[in-house]
Amino acid sequence: MIDKVSVIFQEQKLEDIESVLAEEGVRSFTIYQVQGRGSHANLIDTHALNTHYQLDIFIGHNHTQNLVGTLLDTLCVSQEGNGMTSIIENVLLFDNNTKNQISNPSYNHKLDV
Repeated sequence: MIDKVSVIFQEQKLEDIESVLAEEGVRSFTIYQVQGRGSHANLIDTHALNTHYQLDIFIGHNHTQNLVGTLLDTLCVSQEGNGMTSIIENVLLFDNNTKNQISNPSYNHKLDV
């Protein structure tokens, strides 16, 4: 079973996130800049968009909870507009080259020692 973890976070946490992913042994992920508006919106200019980053990871279900816990511990800055984390469980994931479904419960994670 494979899960998708998506995290929206503030720019100042980018290096911390990359370090956590390396320490956790996550081999593949996507990070991109996003803009949006939420409870942290600039209330003077209601058309202003705030810049954050979004991280998307496909990871084997066996490692999802530990990774999300570590990410949340890293991202908590106790302020409004900090971002959000979501988990979509049991996604269908396919390798584009082989066209085979990926279902390894340790997918995209360091090998257990």
